[in-house]
Amino acid sequence: MTERLTLINCALPLADDPGLHAIRVEDRRIVEVVPMPDARPAGDDVFDARGRSVIPGMTDAHVHLVESGIELARCDLSGSRSREHAMRLIAEYCESHPDERWIVGRGWSLDHFAEVDTMLAALDAITGDRPAYLSNKDGHSAWVNSAALRLAGVVAGGADPAGGRIERGADGAPLGLLHEGAMLLVADLIPPLDDETRFAGLLAGQRRFFSLGITGWQEAIVGDFVPTTDVERSYRRAIDEGVLLGQVTGNLWLPRTDPAGAIDGLIARRAAFAGEERFRASGVKVMYDGVCETLTAAVSQPYLDPADPGNRGIRFFDPEELAPIVVELDRAGFDLHAHVIGDRAIDEFLAMVETARRVNPAWERRHQLAHLQVLRADLIERMAVAGVIANIQPYWAQADAQMKDLTLPFLAPDLRGLQYPFRSFEQAGIPLALGSDWPVTTPNPFDWIHVAVNRAYPGDSSEPFQPAETISRRSALLAATRGGAHAVRQDDLRGAIEPGLLADLVVLDTDLGSVDDADLHAVTADATFARGRLVFERAAGA
Repeated sequence: MTERLTLINCALPLADDPGLHAIRVEDRRIVEVVPMPDARPAGDDVFDARGRSVIPGMTDAHVHLVESGIELARCDLSGSRSREHAMRLIAEYCESHPDERWIVGRGWSLDHFAEVDTMLAALDAITGDRPAYLSNKDGHSAWVNSAALRLAGVVAGGADPAGGRIERGADGAPLGLLHEGAMLLVADLIPPLDDETRFAGLLAGQRRFFSLGITGWQEAIVGDFVPTTDVERSYRRAIDEGVLLGQVTGNLWLPRTDPAGAIDGLIARRAAFAGEERFRASGVKVMYDGVCETLTAAVSQPYLDPADPGNRGIRFFDPEELAPIVVELDRAGFDLHAHVIGDRAIDEFLAMVETARRVNPAWERRHQLAHLQVLRADLIERMAVAGVIANIQPYWAQADAQMKDLTLPFLAPDLRGLQYPFRSFEQAGIPLALGSDWPVTTPNPFDWIHVAVNRAYPGDSSEPFQPAETISRRSALLAATRGGAHAVRQDDLRGAIEPGLLADLVVLDTDLGSVDDADLHAVTADATFARGRLVFERAAGA
């Protein structure tokens, strides 16, 4: 039976035609967008937008959705506002989960723990003999207790693992803080998640996204990296049971050990989803460097770190080893999705993409550089020529405590003013796609849009951070809708309000035309449609 729906009295902030419109939907797709005087909804189900703005379903172009959904049920520290608050949340979780063998969670902020010498003892006092593993909000550091260190065999005077660093005191004893590859010393010991937990995390994450107006996303890591990212079976089950209602693109994880030997397996795993519309495994994720807050992002000038002079960050791959693999992945038709934060990392990985474009036959590439924190002007020019997409996380582009306390004091002076150049990307003609990196930061797209437009966020930062790099709200909305869908190869299905596309639509709580830029963070989704199906509606008064 044909399903027909008409949304009436819709303000369309991304349309060129002013005034209220009607959007007719039939068999999951948009069939007509007309001014209200021309609307003929007879016989259709009708949803009255009452003059509120309607935009395309948004896309989170970089997220760990299953992991985030799982974290909602774990020791969730994402809302912690201080060191004391985080400690209280951990204590409450331990008390309410007496039978948990491990205390596992995520979300604490590095800037709340500038004094690391007492972190181990503080966590021991709360968790006791149960091993604890609490990754920070960006997922590049983990706070562990003595029980976990004992299980991992981490002792005083040991060496750091490849691609990682163990925080140690003056006597060489571990302080309970592990960075990058060192996290795996404990993470690999955590009891593996079962499929039911992962599946529940997927459904919880999808529900959260629908409540925020997100109907499509890019799962940033699909593969065996940490226990929560091996999510392939979860998506297959969701497809088979008919409960995957959003549109998903997956990035298959490129392992750091024998990456060349993984290529055939990546091709086979992509082929396993070849016939599926709701999940496409079209990308390969390359984690190339670390993050500035832990002085592990690969930068061109040494960090101002008296404890480690000359440190220019780390790379998880030898560029000479990775370069031919990038060429092979490009030749195989994969979209590369690279975590590159420092300018040295961007320079090196971009050179690999440039080589692939030069030696391989032309094809409709959608390679993405993700995060892009520190960029020189020459790198922006090269990105434009190479045709890569800037996959950006706008919420990070503010002078919050993490930026002021953990980044600016350590970046070389010449690099401090080169951070998150969104307007420069746009002016160079580089396509933009917005993402959250949830659970690293908020999944709410109007939080990202607010910072992209204002370069500050109420309560987090005061003065705008490099305000010359703001973008307009229209640009931000397009990057969150059409731009994101294009980046993750979903623009043949969604990302705009046009006949022929899936009816992924979001009714906002207001007409955006009446909202000042300073209030964009307060905008919410009142109703979300995925393929013409109402998947979320905010309760009256909520």
